[in-house]
Amino acid sequence: MSPEIARLSDVGKAFGGKLAIEGLGFHLGAGDILGLVGANGGGKTTTLRLLAGLIAPDIGDGEVLGAPLGRLPASARARLGYMAQASSLWPELTIAENLAFHARARGLGRGAVDAAVARYGLEPRAAAPAAALSGGWARRAHFACSVLHSPALLLLDEPTAGLDIVSRRDLWRWIGELAAAGTVIVVSTHDLAEVEQLPRLVYYHDGRATPPLTPAQLRARAGSASLEDAVAALAAR
Repeated sequence: MSPEIARLSDVGKAFGGKLAIEGLGFHLGAGDILGLVGANGGGKTTTLRLLAGLIAPDIGDGEVLGAPLGRLPASARARLGYMAQASSLWPELTIAENLAFHARARGLGRGAVDAAVARYGLEPRAAAPAAALSGGWARRAHFACSVLHSPALLLLDEPTAGLDIVSRRDLWRWIGELAAAGTVIVVSTHDLAEVEQLPRLVYYHDGRATPPLTPAQLRARAGSASLEDAVAALAAR
């Protein structure tokens, strides 16, 4: 059995006295990929923030990287990578300088920066300031910064938003390579073609989370032949 990286049990979170998410539960071990799927405001980003230790649950319990859910010490945060929807790049710094900043924060040397530039195909824009990058190049650089330290748990919030098909394929190839090396990956997405490829997913509707399902199980739950019809049917309930 692979080492447990995250465990959530019947977790809920409220904002302003209203439950934003409830019934969230799953176990993740080395190399697992879990997708978070649902409408905007359904609880996907809240789940990622819970896993990152940025907020604490109001209901339920769990552990992430050996620490209580919502209370991650520095030792656990050092093993975590988080690519939020908003870019973490410093706009006045080049891609290489942004990577160097993240490397220093993680106690890594120049070799880690050079390896990331090569692995993620950043050479053509490495000397360009982040403010001058297209959306696709910025997302690619943001991803590289998020995985520079080889995290045990990687959280990705809509990582392919705005990417062209080549960059999208590259990013999913890198996700697969990281998972094959043992990284646990939790990724939110609206793209149904991406959802179809996920080994397991949690579907959110009005804050209520399903247990982890395969895409086939989600279609069966909705009684639909296609994933698009299944998501539409579940959203209408």
